[in-house]
Amino acid sequence: MPIIKKNLVCRACGSRELEEFLSLGKTPPANAFLKKKDFRKEKHHPLRVGVCRSCKLVQLLDVISKEHLFSHYVYFFSAMPTASNHFGSYAQDIAERFIKNTAKDLIVELGSNDGLLLKSFHKMGHKRVLGIDPAKNIVKFANKQGVPTLADFFSQRLAQKIVKTEGKAKIIIGNNVVAHIDDWQDLAKGVDELLAEDGVFIFEAPYLMDMFENLAYDSIYHEHLSYLSVAPLVRFFKKYGMNVFDVQPFQRQGHSIRVFVSRSGKYKTMPSVKKFLNKELKAGLNKLSSYKELAKRIKNSRNQLVTTLKDLKSKKMKIAAYGAPARGNTLLNYGNINPKLIDFATEELPLKIGLYSPGMHIPVKHIEDARKNPPDYYLMLAWNYKDQILKKESEFVKQGGKFIVPIGDKIEII
Repeated sequence: MPIIKKNLVCRACGSRELEEFLSLGKTPPANAFLKKKDFRKEKHHPLRVGVCRSCKLVQLLDVISKEHLFSHYVYFFSAMPTASNHFGSYAQDIAERFIKNTAKDLIVELGSNDGLLLKSFHKMGHKRVLGIDPAKNIVKFANKQGVPTLADFFSQRLAQKIVKTEGKAKIIIGNNVVAHIDDWQDLAKGVDELLAEDGVFIFEAPYLMDMFENLAYDSIYHEHLSYLSVAPLVRFFKKYGMNVFDVQPFQRQGHSIRVFVSRSGKYKTMPSVKKFLNKELKAGLNKLSSYKELAKRIKNSRNQLVTTLKDLKSKKMKIAAYGAPARGNTLLNYGNINPKLIDFATEELPLKIGLYSPGMHIPVKHIEDARKNPPDYYLMLAWNYKDQILKKESEFVKQGGKFIVPIGDKIEII
């Protein structure tokens, strides 16, 4: 099976009219941190973004196979700052709105990772939870934590198996997973198969408007196959007799949306849906010219960042990257920001420490090592946690250290 294929058909509406508006060059997968001995074997793949002329779903034009990307994974929900609080309130909100029977109602999570969200339901007394995740290393960990989890990709076939053994699900959840799935038709058929008549499918994903409002182009990498806005989702689910009945905005990993879907007519459509649709129309998400303009702004932002870093280096400043998130590797590779500009990246996640960033091969050190001999500037790759970082690194700032925020129409130094 080839690792990569061209995406010729819109995964939402089936149109063949996909228009490329942005190319970020060739990059390795953003989570493929590696050892020095593996540099020569590293593979780079095109990272091109297109928009469907028909339904306006923004999507990658080159798709790396899911087996290659997700069968082993280094991203653990439990290790992420603020994740525990976020998932705790998330579970509470779902339980209060939709779950009547804590003993009987089945809650299924797609891409459940280490089971952090499902654990929150357990703590609240919900007996029947089931996780599904393709990363065998993470599934092993989740099961050890007492969260029943299947090591598999969600599909209509798997949904049929679950219905036979567990029955229908009152709640199906997918966090940062819909945008990662190539076959949306199989996803919708699987949800239709598994969802109870009065059930709800709830998913979170980065919101495309974040790219337009904040230039968050670093959310573009091979794992993120689609960049979601509400209008294409409404059209897509309607095709399967389902209705997007609520949309909530969240400040998580940049700007995200939480989308609520049910069978048509089962829940009243909230005013939030119309509000989001109007916002997208006002921003011109229905026009191809808006995407071409966005691409120009992204290129300009990248050029400003590279110029800023080169200027600081010419003044003999020491610069390190704060954080080594997947999204940061898009930014580093697109700008060719290599060890000549960045000395090292910091991390607290043990799985990445001692490795090198994909493509640019920047060494990853433990944050404690960096604190012993801090740089003059940190390039804030984990900018989506800006407030928490500034609070955490108040001593660095007090000593005169600066942060470069790499995203936006104007590069900010704080």
